[in-house]
Amino acid sequence: MVITSSSVEDKTVPSCRMVQSEPWITSALLRKNKSVSSSGCPPTSSSSSSSSSSSSTAQGFSLAEPAMTSQHTHTHPTFSSIHSMAEQQQVLSDMTILQRRIPPSFRDPASAPLRKLSVDLIKTYKHINEVYYTKKKRRAQQVPPEDSSTKKERKVYNDGYDDDNYDYIVKNGEKWLDRYEIDSLIGKGSFGQVVKAYDHHEQEWVAIKIIKNKKAFLNQAQIELRLLELMNKHDTEMKYYIVHLKRHFMFRNHLCLVFELLSYNLYDLLRNTNFRGVSLNLTRKFAQQLCTALLFLATPELSIIHCDLKPENILLCNPKRSAIKIVDFGSSCQLGQRIYQYIQSRFYRSPEVLLGMPYDLAIDMWSLGCILVEMHTGEPLFSGSNEVDQMNKIVEVLGVPPSHMLDAAPKARKYFDKLSDGLWTVKKNKDIKKEYKPPATRRLHEILGVETGGPGGRRAGEPGHAPCDYLKFKDLILRMLDYDPKSRITPFYALQHNFFKKTTDEGTNTSSSTSTSPAMDHSHSTSTTSSVSSSGGSSGSSNDNRNYRYSNRYYNSAVTHSDYEMTSPQYLSSSAHSPSPQQELSLRPGASHKPGSLPAADEDVARQ
Repeated sequence: MVITSSSVEDKTVPSCRMVQSEPWITSALLRKNKSVSSSGCPPTSSSSSSSSSSSSTAQGFSLAEPAMTSQHTHTHPTFSSIHSMAEQQQVLSDMTILQRRIPPSFRDPASAPLRKLSVDLIKTYKHINEVYYTKKKRRAQQVPPEDSSTKKERKVYNDGYDDDNYDYIVKNGEKWLDRYEIDSLIGKGSFGQVVKAYDHHEQEWVAIKIIKNKKAFLNQAQIELRLLELMNKHDTEMKYYIVHLKRHFMFRNHLCLVFELLSYNLYDLLRNTNFRGVSLNLTRKFAQQLCTALLFLATPELSIIHCDLKPENILLCNPKRSAIKIVDFGSSCQLGQRIYQYIQSRFYRSPEVLLGMPYDLAIDMWSLGCILVEMHTGEPLFSGSNEVDQMNKIVEVLGVPPSHMLDAAPKARKYFDKLSDGLWTVKKNKDIKKEYKPPATRRLHEILGVETGGPGGRRAGEPGHAPCDYLKFKDLILRMLDYDPKSRITPFYALQHNFFKKTTDEGTNTSSSTSTSPAMDHSHSTSTTSSVSSSGGSSGSSNDNRNYRYSNRYYNSAVTHSDYEMTSPQYLSSSAHSPSPQQELSLRPGASHKPGSLPAADEDVARQ
């Protein structure tokens, strides 16, 4: 009996489903069957169908043949059935071999990628971390220790003497030029570094400023060197409170400036007071020395603008004395040789610089006014976080700058808006959430605590801190903080201010002589005449003198009259003209000092 294809197909359904569960096994078997069919064996009765149908039928014999044999035992097997049985045995053998070759991970659903990236995601990442750090540790152990050969492969700056910031690598104990023994690093800035060293030739300690090994810094340092040598030439006795340059030299491509070794700066002094400020007596000593230094810089032979006057650049000569010196002329220039527009530290930056206007020596006087207030109160007078904030904080105290300045200022509209009537008002910026007080409402009178015992009432009852002392101090500060640099007080006239007049009352400024301020020239003419006369001056010439030196409309509009209730410089009643440079030199307080002399009553420093 010949087996029909239909009966085979009925019996091979379960077998086909089993084989198709592994598609790649099915394809392998199909290829195997095709190779058998092409070997020349006679086909079965179902061979006239398509190759795919005959393949499936042939595969079906693998499981259906035993059943068929039991049902048709009375028939004799044909050649076709015998050939099919042999083929089925071969297929079973091939399936067994292929199934054995399947990796266990394919058969185990617990380790499938989907499970690893879902249920077992934490375990997967832990395993990745373990592998990563294990490899990293192994690599670190395999790296050989650093030796001279590997060091040479690294980038070297200036033959190994510099770091990647062009600074010299300072080594304590190193000896330079067989003369200077380096002790320690005492300062660092954008220019370079400052080290403390011992000069074995002169048997003294010195400070060496090491300029960065870069052309731009070298060029600026050469300007500083020229100005220092010029100042040394005109201050041979070292009595004008300017740091003394001893010598200079080149060392391993670095310009080195050798200075006298000074003590800590005024900011350090403030920090030692927990930023509560120093006494008015000590502030007066600092002010007198700094005005003398600015007067020296203003001489026609020098005409030097420091450009960065701040507490950090004013150093005590001795930690127990009040003598000070100005340092760091790295940003300085001479009048007529201005190089930079962006100058001065922000807290001490003058209005003309903020407004982008031409500047002169008057910018240092503005900085000095800010410094003196900070030294007594312990806090910066104008502590802006940026230029706009800085200008707004100035306006809070001093009001809006005069119109004639803003009309000529290139950057006026950065801070102010011009109204239709020609006046200027503070610019309203929606992006700035900070609230400012109205112009001129944060009065210096309250900041200094003129009538409340000093800043925060901390000086109440102390000698030298009476309201009259504070009024003189306030008047001097307001003249230093004049918006207009042309009418801002000069060092010569500042030194003659009543704030520096002393009596026998423990060396404090308690002089009763008074005069009025420019702000009251027109509104208080009667009191002006009587006040100036009481101070020993001539009432006939005083008004002309004041108008000549202080023709500033800002005081009349921006500052309340109560800010000028007390004193003005006595010198205003003496002459209607500015002194000659020779007269200024002869009137300097420092000119009467012996070289190296220190101000008296320095117990004020020890008390701070």
